[in-house]
Formats: sequence, C-alpha cells, structure tokens
Amino acid sequence: MTAHIVGAADDFCARKLVKKDGDLLIAADGGYGKIADKSLIDAVIGDFDSLGYVPDAGNVIKLRREKDETDTDFAAEYAVAKGADEIVFHACLGGKTDHALANLQLGTRLARRGIKTTFASAGYDVYFVCDGCLKLPARKSGRVSVFSPDVTVGVTVKGLKYEVGGVTLTNEVALGVSNEFVGKEAEISAEKGVLTVFVYEETDDIRS
Repeated sequence: MTAHIVGAADDFCARKLVKKDGDLLIAADGGYGKIADKSLIDAVIGDFDSLGYVPDAGNVIKLRREKDETDTDFAAEYAVAKGADEIVFHACLGGKTDHALANLQLGTRLARRGIKTTFASAGYDVYFVCDGCLKLPARKSGRVSVFSPDVTVGVTVKGLKYEVGGVTLTNEVALGVSNEFVGKEAEISAEKGVLTVFVYEETDDIRS
C-alpha cells in the first residue's frame, strides 16, 4: 500500500499528489491546508502549531507540542502501522533547512527498514536506495545528485554523463553532486548502505 504524507513546507506540487484506490492520504499538521479536497484525507496528525487550529475532521490525532519526534515522523509511523510499504512525502523539504534535514534522515531510516520512500517536491524528487538499485528512465537533460548519509560502499552509476563503479561515498564528500542525463536509462546502485538521490526536472540548469 502507498501512503501519501503532506507536510507544511513551501515545496508542494499539487500535480504530484495523486491518490489512487487503496492509497492512504495523511495530512501532517499544516499539510491539511494544502489539500484541496479534504474528503480524500484519511488522517490528520500533528500538534497543530503550524496550522494554528485543530481541524474539524473525521480522524484527527493531536500530538503534544513537547516531544522528541516530528509530526512527520508520527505520520510515517502511522502509515507503516496501517500497512504501507511505500511512502511518498509532499511539501516536506522546502522552508526550514533543519526540518528538511530531519525529514531526509527519516527517509534514510525508512529505506533501511525496506520502505520505498520518495519526496515529491516542486522542481525535483528525492529517492532512496538501500543495498540495491534505482533505475531512472532516459531523459535528454536534467540533473541528478547522489549523496550518502553516512558511509555507502560499492556505489555504481551508469547511464549518466559521469559514470563510476564500486566507489565508496561518505557524508563528507560531494563526489555525486550535479551529474547529468544524456538520453539513456540511468542506474544508481549501492552494494551496502543508503544513497539519497535528487532528480531535478529537465528545465533545471542551476550550478553552484
């Protein structure tokens, strides 16, 4: 089952939120205000500091404001408890950098547990690879950046402008930043560990 979790950040892309039959839709705090059709929402979870009020909805789980986990963490655990083996996060990376980092750490934890995890954002998507391979459809242009949250062994990149085989990535180097599509299907794999893969839309040409 796929669960969609909508957060309160400013990178929401409405066209990427497609709830299919059998999917679960969870609003995490301020994410409630981003969902146009409230009837599609299966649960609303949060301490409601960002939304500013407790919504009058069918399934509201109100959290304490003083807690160790974020509202998005709680929403993800709720989704897993309901049987989700895939989670797509929306509006979870824009805005506050510290919250974005916390959510990427959450993505890493979920990937290690075997949960297929994606962050769908305006202009880009983020995927996670854990001891496996991610295949990306062929595109004529667009950027791809690959990072390790700690240490990832046996990293191989094929089908992009810059290919590597069997290297080790750590969280102290940016070897995988700003690769490029060249019209081929791309494969990004890790023998052991997690990779965080940013895939930008074809119109993006930002460099640093």
